[in-house]
Amino acid sequence: MYRSHPVRRMCDDPMPGETASLVVEPDEDSDVDRSAIAAAVADVGGSVADELRFGSFLVTLPEEGVEALCSMDGLARVETANTLGLGIGEE
Repeated sequence: MYRSHPVRRMCDDPMPGETASLVVEPDEDSDVDRSAIAAAVADVGGSVADELRFGSFLVTLPEEGVEALCSMDGLARVETANTLGLGIGEE
């Protein structure tokens, strides 16, 4: 599973009290769907914010939960929303 550099950093050294906006892409050969991702994200205090193109999901969760999300089987990639140029937080 691919994790962008900022996501790897959050896994290794999460900032307490900070929220991460991530794009999660399930592996196309897995049974992982929106409900499975929503459950995994909810387990660490986050939520699915949106379903994106190409089967990806925008999720928000505490940085302290990123490592647990990344340990989920069936994911192809996890990247920060800003890495993909979604303009999170821009007005």
